[in-house]
Amino acid sequence: MKLILAEKPSVALDIAKSLGAFERKDGHFEVGDYVISWALGHLLEIDDSVVPRKWKVEDLPLFPEFKYKVIKSGSGQFNIIKRLLKDADSVIIATDAGREGELIARLILIHAGWRKWGKTYRLWTSEALTPDVVRRELKSLKPAEEFDSLYYSALARQHSDWIVGINLTRLVSLKSSDGSVWSVGRVQTPTLKLIVDRDTEIENFKPQPYWVIKALFNKGGRLYEGWLLVGDAPEDTDEEGEEEEDREKDKNLRLSKDKALLILKELEREKRGKVISVNRKRKKEKPPLLHSLTSLQREANRLYGFSAKKTLDIAQKLYQDYKVLSYPRTDAQYLGNSNRELVKKILRRLGKEELISRVDTVGKRVFDDSKLTDHHAIIPLAPLPPNASADEKKIYDLVFRRFVGAFMPDYEYETTTVITRLGGYRFITKGKRDINLGWKILYKDKGEGDDLPELREGDTVFKVKLSGEERKTKPPPRYTEATLLKVMERLGLGTPATRADTIETLLERGYITKKGKSLISTPKGKELIRKLGNSLITSPEMTAEWERKLEAIYIQRKGKSGYKQFLEDIKRFVKSEIENLKGKEFTAPKQATKKMIDLAKSLAKETGLKVPKNTDFETVKDFIDRALREKERQIAEGIDRCRCGGKIIPFKKGWKCESCGAVVWHTMFGKK
Repeated sequence: MKLILAEKPSVALDIAKSLGAFERKDGHFEVGDYVISWALGHLLEIDDSVVPRKWKVEDLPLFPEFKYKVIKSGSGQFNIIKRLLKDADSVIIATDAGREGELIARLILIHAGWRKWGKTYRLWTSEALTPDVVRRELKSLKPAEEFDSLYYSALARQHSDWIVGINLTRLVSLKSSDGSVWSVGRVQTPTLKLIVDRDTEIENFKPQPYWVIKALFNKGGRLYEGWLLVGDAPEDTDEEGEEEEDREKDKNLRLSKDKALLILKELEREKRGKVISVNRKRKKEKPPLLHSLTSLQREANRLYGFSAKKTLDIAQKLYQDYKVLSYPRTDAQYLGNSNRELVKKILRRLGKEELISRVDTVGKRVFDDSKLTDHHAIIPLAPLPPNASADEKKIYDLVFRRFVGAFMPDYEYETTTVITRLGGYRFITKGKRDINLGWKILYKDKGEGDDLPELREGDTVFKVKLSGEERKTKPPPRYTEATLLKVMERLGLGTPATRADTIETLLERGYITKKGKSLISTPKGKELIRKLGNSLITSPEMTAEWERKLEAIYIQRKGKSGYKQFLEDIKRFVKSEIENLKGKEFTAPKQATKKMIDLAKSLAKETGLKVPKNTDFETVKDFIDRALREKERQIAEGIDRCRCGGKIIPFKKGWKCESCGAVVWHTMFGKK
């Protein structure tokens, strides 16, 4: 009997259906010579009984021998797998093809007493598990030993995170003034520092006033604007700030107030200007790279305000349930050369046959084996079914456009830079005109023109208007999930699969809060980073180096020795940090009142929002504000009803029922 071990019941069912008529049994399916069973995600967890229950500073550092226990909700399924393994001749690991999926399967097999490792195989693919893919991959299984180093990489990640977390969380919590729990983590704490540092920069920012001068010129009855240049003309660049605002975009135009007023007075009598240069450049912009998980999360946050976790959850559903996307937990933005035929089939399936001829000509911008590790970029595999939700359609379309666009012509356009002299000063005008939309047709309905008059060097133009405008320098923008993910990716903080959970953890533990798209550190988050000071646990660079070492255990096939070396490095680090932090005290921020907490719980029940775990004043206050805004939205859309069934409508400082007239002052429906 061949036992196939899947990660979830739904995946096991997909595999069973692919193999023919199956029989459902307790905790498994049977199809011919195959038995397909499943985990429930992680069935085993580190047994925390290996460390003292009572927290004491003198017990630190804690470096126990790791033991595992079956999670309470998974004991029945674990025992089923254990029983099936006794009769199995071989095992096929079919959990998610990644570090975490490997860890889930190996821990189950090890702790269930599996011994036939020479008869253990791996099903590994980035494609959704459709019947054709399952049958094909079962014919090309890989020996499980090829993924031993992946398991040790996952084990090193889990054990190191546990060691860092339990030691530094206990230490910082014991040193806090009120005995509250202050969690510290290998990835979450340096990520928090990024947000705290940005907020501190914004709080300390002092805006500086400056002036710019704008002229309105007339050429042959058509108007165009020019901005007075200070110094050299800015370099022409195609780079666009995707999320971060370019705070120095007008640095070549800035003047002091006195200088601006002097120039305005000097040019007051000038009536004519002269075009001294017209520079036109024809340019091409290649299609954007295919989506990795991080780039998909960033675009979804920027366009739709989706959290990183929401995007991952939707992408996972599109992959696992609908089978219309490839494996989403990938950091790659390329395909392998072996994927060319697959791409042609997909284009045909998507009704894009006209692009098939371009598959063999796009080159390394799409197909590059050197840029791949375990999985290729996220691509669509089939059309989206009509019953998909609006949010699912949004995520699918983001992937679809990147994929289809990769095989479309370049976007061609022309830029125009005009320098107009007025008196002794130069004014700059920029324009852009589309020539061939190419792949950009997927992103906008029509082309754009620069709407400039026909200008040539030496042309005389007439000044219509001259004005000054006062502006102020701007602080850096607050982090959004999109911009934070971009920095986390650049610094190597976490992996595509874990970055969303890191942000969610910071929110749940009250270290940061969310206002609109912005992520803002709370007083507790600021206090933690302030007291940790120059501790290396806050260093993104050090955490990124750890992530590279974890990756190297797998990539360089370091196996168990790589795991042991990594753990020794982590233990030395923890010892050093404990010595550095023992003398510090941590002050907890002001806590919310019972009345605030009760109101927050009430609002959470009414709106469906999740109550924050942290109960400091600012976190609860921010939640109440957010919940009230959500309540307003739900009422405006007629989502909520009075107890009599009538629609709730705005009324004075609260709301009332449109049917029975009951006044709702505190969002407690039916309570006058």
